[in-house]
Amino acid sequence: MRYTTISSKSGPIFRMSTFRNDEVLVSESIEHLPSIRIIMVIICLLIGIGTLINLIVTYIKYKLIFKQSLFYRIIVPFLLFLNIIFHVSHYAHNIYDPAGYHEPKFLYRKIVFSEMEQTFLFNFPLSILFIIATRKLLLCCTKQQTKSLNMFIVVALYCLLSMISGGHYIHEPPSSFSLIHNITISGETIVAFLLFIVALCIHRSITNKINKRRYNRLVTDEDISNSNDPLSISQQRPLKSKMSDNE
Repeated sequence: MRYTTISSKSGPIFRMSTFRNDEVLVSESIEHLPSIRIIMVIICLLIGIGTLINLIVTYIKYKLIFKQSLFYRIIVPFLLFLNIIFHVSHYAHNIYDPAGYHEPKFLYRKIVFSEMEQTFLFNFPLSILFIIATRKLLLCCTKQQTKSLNMFIVVALYCLLSMISGGHYIHEPPSSFSLIHNITISGETIVAFLLFIVALCIHRSITNKINKRRYNRLVTDEDISNSNDPLSISQQRPLKSKMSDNE
């Protein structure tokens, strides 16, 4: 492996990525984590607690009107819960130990206030998007009639951004990471993908029901229109036959 040293003694150490022509971090060469990084980790954990509270409050709000299926009442909320666990674990641990994740140099470097600030800042809009996605997805799991396209767009956008976590494997193979690093990386990526599939299935289910309801309404309206016709086709035939007999 070819190493590129930024500082002779205390600076971070990089090497070329296994799969790409980018430098990845292998050691920070520090004895203690800087205070700013500790604060960043704590803030990530607090944001995670906030998203969990939002999930619990939203679940309680819709609990009595969820559809009866176990899929809507248990599986969907549980996937959202798992996503919070893996997402928060990955982001907080990544900020705490970027060398273990072989963080690319362009993401690790300090631009304004600290190393790993890009990952830290990206977590804010992503968490807000997750809160919105949670509310829309759980609402579509209820008996209330609702349009699901907006839900699917928001959830799909969140899932695609969350699956960026799997980008670690673009630079290094799973064998380059420890068990805990693989769990947080693959966990967030897989759960986000499952949420995308769930949102797609719910959207298609609601859309099919709406289309079926519209079709039934059109058929019913047509039947009512025919029944209100003073001389329907079935009534006109015997009348014409009677008139021809009189002639």
